Amino acid sequence: MIRPAMAADLWALRRRPQRRIFFYTETMLATSYRPFVVSLRSMLGPIGDDVVTLVLRKSGMRGFIQARKRSHAPEIDISYLAGFAAARGSGIPDGDVWYSLVENLIERAGHARIERVFASVGHRFEDVIETLKQLGFQPYTTQQIWMLPEPAIQEGSALVALRRQHRRDAWPIHQLYTRVTPRHVQQAELRQSSAWQLPLPRRRLGWRERGWVLGNDQALQMYIHVLTGPRAHVLRPLFEPELRQQAATMLRYALSHMSEPRTVFAVIRGYQSEIGGALEELGFKLRGEQTLFVKHLVVPQRQAVRVPALLRTEPNLEPATTLPRIPQ
Repeated sequence: MIRPAMAADLWALRRRPQRRIFFYTETMLATSYRPFVVSLRSMLGPIGDDVVTLVLRKSGMRGFIQARKRSHAPEIDISYLAGFAAARGSGIPDGDVWYSLVENLIERAGHARIERVFASVGHRFEDVIETLKQLGFQPYTTQQIWMLPEPAIQEGSALVALRRQHRRDAWPIHQLYTRVTPRHVQQAELRQSSAWQLPLPRRRLGWRERGWVLGNDQALQMYIHVLTGPRAHVLRPLFEPELRQQAATMLRYALSHMSEPRTVFAVIRGYQSEIGGALEELGFKLRGEQTLFVKHLVVPQRQAVRVPALLRTEPNLEPATTLPRIPQ
C-alpha cells in the first residue's frame, strides 16, 4: 500500500534505510537535506504544501519517496528515494519499490494538475535510471556539480562591469536562455520568462537569491544566479559562447560578493561544459555528474459548453441567459 506519510510512520522514517538516493537540486545543495524533517513538514497541512512524502508499506516499511513543488510553475522535482530491508518472506526487489513509488507519485501529480515531473539522477544509479525510463521519463541534458570548499577571493576581483539583476531583467534573461540553450532542452523545460524573476527580498533562515547580468536591457550577454542557503551558495551561470573565455573573471566577481563564509557549488549544464576550465582556475573541484530527466503529464483541457442564448422561464419575464459555472 502506498499513501502519504502519517504520524504513525515517524518511527520508521527515522530508521536508516538500507539504500537511499538523493536527487540533488540547487535547493538541496544549498541546505543540509534531512528526509525525516521533510517528512514532518509534509504532514503540516498548508505549511507543507510544497513537499510530499509517500510511503510504501508491505509487512512493514519498504520505502518512501519525497518530492518538492516548484514555486514558479506547476512542476515538481523528485528529491529522495529510500528502501528498507524486507521482512523474511515478504521482500520485493529495490527496482519494484522504486517503480511503485515513482508511478504513484506521477498519478497523484496528475490529479493535482502538475504538468511536469523532473528528476536529476547521478550517473552511477543505473537501476533508478532504468526505472525512470520504464515510466516514460526522457533524458534531456546532463549537468556537472562543482564545489569550492573555502572561497579565497583576490583583491580587485570585483572591478568588472556587471550589475545586479532587477525585476525588469526577466525577459532579457529569458531571451539569453533561448539563444544559448539547445532547442530540445527548451522543449523539455518549457520555461516562461517569469521563471527568471527573483523572489521579493526576504531573510528566512539564511536563504537569499541574487543575480548579476552583463549587457543592456535589450540584449544581455551573461547571467549568474546565486542561491544562498544555510549550508552553501549555489551558482548557476548562463554565458553567450563568445564570453565563456572570460568566465573566470565573471565568476570571480560573483564570488567576491558572497560575504557569508560557506561552501560554494556551481551547477553547469552539459552544453556549457567549457566553463569547467574557469572553475578549475578558481579552485573548484568536480564532485559529480547528473542526467536530467523529465516526464510531461497529460493536462486536463477545458471544453466548450453550448449555452442557450435565451431562456424564457415564465410568461411576462424578460429573457435571461444561463451560464454554467466554469470549473477551477
